[in-house]
Amino acid sequence: MPKDLLKKALEVFGKDYIEALGKELDRAGKDATGNLKRSLDYKVKATGFGTSYTLQILAEDYLKYVDEGRRAGAKQPPIQAIKDWVQVKGLPEGIEFAIAKSISKKGIKKTEVIAKALKKVQTDASFRKLEDGVGDWVDDVITDNLIGLSKNKNITFK
Repeated sequence: MPKDLLKKALEVFGKDYIEALGKELDRAGKDATGNLKRSLDYKVKATGFGTSYTLQILAEDYLKYVDEGRRAGAKQPPIQAIKDWVQVKGLPEGIEFAIAKSISKKGIKKTEVIAKALKKVQTDASFRKLEDGVGDWVDDVITDNLIGLSKNKNITFK
């Protein structure tokens, strides 16, 4: 059934996207603790009475700041997150307050890892499978609706 093809295509795409996003985080050097990459996941959910699907990408909420950066002059980031990072980097204890102040003052440069990963996956075979799955699903929906319309005695096709 074509809608099952759509679900499978979304699952393949989700898996490939998560993998590409992890590689982009590595390239950007933005996952010192490994927590962000470990949090990456996806879910394919049936919606609209099972007639369509939604692909949901899951990650720690700070992926937003890694991707979009932080503007200079914003409030300080949570100290605990910086403490974890300082520990992993082997930096001296107590430096996290200075780092938080610096981030607040100077901001953080954006990485655009989300868009870069999407661009990478769009050139892969998984995207072509997604396109094929969507096309098959659309064909199935149109066919089902036309058959339903043709059974209605008030509608005639010429």
